[in-house]
Amino acid sequence: MWSMLCALALVTRPSSVRVERELRAGAARVAPSALDRRSLLGLPVAALAAAVAWPSASSAASSVPTRAELDRLVTGYRGIVRLLENWDDETIKCDKFDSADKCGSAAQKRAAASSNMASCSCDFNPGRVQEVMGFKSINHPLYMADQVMIRAQPLLAPTADTDVFDAAVEAWTRKAEDANVLSYTSSWGEANPGGGRDAVARYLDRSRKEVQDSAELLRTILTFLPVTI
Repeated sequence: MWSMLCALALVTRPSSVRVERELRAGAARVAPSALDRRSLLGLPVAALAAAVAWPSASSAASSVPTRAELDRLVTGYRGIVRLLENWDDETIKCDKFDSADKCGSAAQKRAAASSNMASCSCDFNPGRVQEVMGFKSINHPLYMADQVMIRAQPLLAPTADTDVFDAAVEAWTRKAEDANVLSYTSSWGEANPGGGRDAVARYLDRSRKEVQDSAELLRTILTFLPVTI
């Protein structure tokens, strides 16, 4: 239950780009040090959150990413491309003892995972999507990638359209989280009441679309930055 709540929380988490923009806009109006307990009680929840979070967010935004951090974004992008180019191989696991002629092709693997064929033991592996999108390990190149993107704005060329960059970062955050939630839902598709292998496949296919959109957005973001894709 806790895992499901955590996954669903990702969908409602406010966009990092939007929060950062609001914090910057509100910083001049409300300085956290100037707030006493009585004034805090009178603030709406959103304003209170902004007031409390402002110092740390401002500090994070003032530090531009290192070359290593930028390179991690490129590494993460290439990982997503590999995932999409080898989708069935990446998201379907088969018994290593099965012979190649029984489940060697992608079509055979997908058929086996969908029907649990006795001749070819294969299962969908939705968790692979979460791994590649940076939701499984804090050491993954795309872990908290949106924060690196936000901090990278000072590196944009003077003629760059920052609105397009910000929109791409915001959309990336949303799409990446949607891919994560859908793949997580897929992993529970067979265990849920009324579910089955068809539910696993259905949600995994939906996550694939989000991953595709994420890859396009990440590539757009990288074109703004001083990196080689």
